Amino acid sequence: MVDAKLPVSEIRALAADARFVEAVGPVYAALDARVASRNPRCINRGACCRFDSFGHKLFVTPVELAYFLANRDVPAPGEIDAGSCPYHSQGLCTTRAGRPIGCRIFFCEVESQGWQPEESEATLREIKELHDRFSVPYIYVEWLAALCELEGRAPAD
Repeated sequence: MVDAKLPVSEIRALAADARFVEAVGPVYAALDARVASRNPRCINRGACCRFDSFGHKLFVTPVELAYFLANRDVPAPGEIDAGSCPYHSQGLCTTRAGRPIGCRIFFCEVESQGWQPEESEATLREIKELHDRFSVPYIYVEWLAALCELEGRAPAD
């Protein structure tokens, strides 16, 4: 389901649950190791984080959002605009530890395009199991809209 009602209270509760964070950590660590083993390169210094100009959107699940909240290095700076990730600054991610799966997998270089869909589906199967285990709805929500809702604010125009 895409763009369903975001379970904000469940997400906040999971983010504060050490058992949850300990369960998700190894999934992300294994994903990061698999991605690193492919030696992908970021050739556009975060152009993909400027969603409007790059022509795409990032969708996430409640488990990803909860893990992000639990590991977020800094709060969202100022307004969250609908065109760019607020955690992208000068070509770098300012909150790498908790970044969503799509941010960990996506590289726009041609050599990386072939393995990304398979890696994404495999990781999302593990994430779905965590949704079931921790009794949180498995839905897809758009990243920037979800950040606004979690922060309790409306998106900037």
